[in-house]
Amino acid sequence: MKNILFVIFAILSAASCSSGKQDRQSYLIEGIVPDSAYNGLWVYMRDYNQSKVIDSALVVNGKFSFSGQADTTFFVRIEPDMKLFANVIREAGTVQADLSDYKKIGGTPLNEAYRTYMLETQELYRQASEKRREIEEAFRDDAEALAVQLEEQQNLAFRRYNEFNARHFSANKNNAIGASIFSSWTYELSPGEVDSLYAELGEGVKHYQQIRAIMTANEKKIQTAEGMMFTDFTIENGNLDSTAVSLSGYVGRGKYVLVDFWASWCAPCIAENPVIAEVYRKYKGDRFEVLGIAVWDKREATLDAIRKHNIAWPQIIDAQMIPLDLYGINGIPHIILFGPDGTILARDLRGDALKAKVAEVMK
Repeated sequence: MKNILFVIFAILSAASCSSGKQDRQSYLIEGIVPDSAYNGLWVYMRDYNQSKVIDSALVVNGKFSFSGQADTTFFVRIEPDMKLFANVIREAGTVQADLSDYKKIGGTPLNEAYRTYMLETQELYRQASEKRREIEEAFRDDAEALAVQLEEQQNLAFRRYNEFNARHFSANKNNAIGASIFSSWTYELSPGEVDSLYAELGEGVKHYQQIRAIMTANEKKIQTAEGMMFTDFTIENGNLDSTAVSLSGYVGRGKYVLVDFWASWCAPCIAENPVIAEVYRKYKGDRFEVLGIAVWDKREATLDAIRKHNIAWPQIIDAQMIPLDLYGINGIPHIILFGPDGTILARDLRGDALKAKVAEVMK
C-alpha cells in the first residue's frame, strides 16, 4: 500500500503546466513579502516546470508586482530564494500572492479555486495524521494489532484521497488545476489508469510539457511491465572503480536479480536496506543476486552511504536519470525482480511483499 501521507505532502507542493489559450488579457500579480530583510531584493517569476525566469520585480516596502498579457493560463513559481515561494496561476485579472501564506493566494477564479483545493488537501492530511497518532497511542502495547489497524487506516485514507482527487479533477479537467492534480495523482496509479485519466483531460492541457513527460514515462512503464524482457543500459563510470558497467552484466545471466534503485539522500531507500540485506544474506549464491543502482545522486555521497550503511551487495553508481527514464520510474526506492532470463517478474516491491516474492520464486 502506498504511503498516503507522502503523497498528500507531495501534492501540497505540486504545480503544473497550463491550460489552453484564451484571448489576450492583462494580468496583475500583487505580492507581499512579510520579511523586511527582502526589501530592495528581487523576486523572480519562474516557469515552475522548467525553472526558467519569466520576469523579475523589486521588493519595495514588503511589496512587489508583475504585469503583462495572459494569452495562456498556467502555474508560475514566485520566489526571492529557495526558502520563500508561492505557486500561483497566471491568468487575466488581479492575483494576490502572499509568499508567507498560501491561504492568502487568490483574487482570480482559478486562484480562488486552487486555494480551496489546497485548504481541503491540508485538512485531508491533518485528519490522516491525527488518526494515525490515535491508533499508535491506542495500540502501542500490541504490535500485531497496531500493524493491522494502521494498514486499515492507510487503506481508508487512500480511498479518501482518490475520492478527493476525482472530485476536483472532474471540475478542472481543462485548466491548470486539473493538470496539477493529474501530475500528482498519477504517481499512485497503474499505467492503464494513467491512460484512462489522460483521456479525460481537456485538449487544452494535454500538449503541455509536464503532461507529455508523464505520458512518456507511462509508456516506458508499459514497455517494462511485469512479463516484459529487461531493457539494458550502460553507465560509463558506473563501477566503483569508475569503469563502465551495464545492467546486462548482472541481469539475464541465469540468476534471479533483485534490483534496488536508490539514493543516499532518500530516507525510505535507506529504511528498505535491512529488508534487502535480509534476503541477500538468505538467498545469495548461484541462483540469486541483489544489485543496487544509485540514481539522482552525487558519486561521493553514494560511496559514503555504501560505507555508512554497510551495503554489501554489488552496485552500479552515478546512474542519474538513465535507468529511471528507461523504466518509467518517478519515485524511489523502486525495486524490481528479474528472472534468470531477464524477464521482469515484479515491480515496486517493498517490505514484506518483497520478502514474500523472493521466497516464492526461490522455491
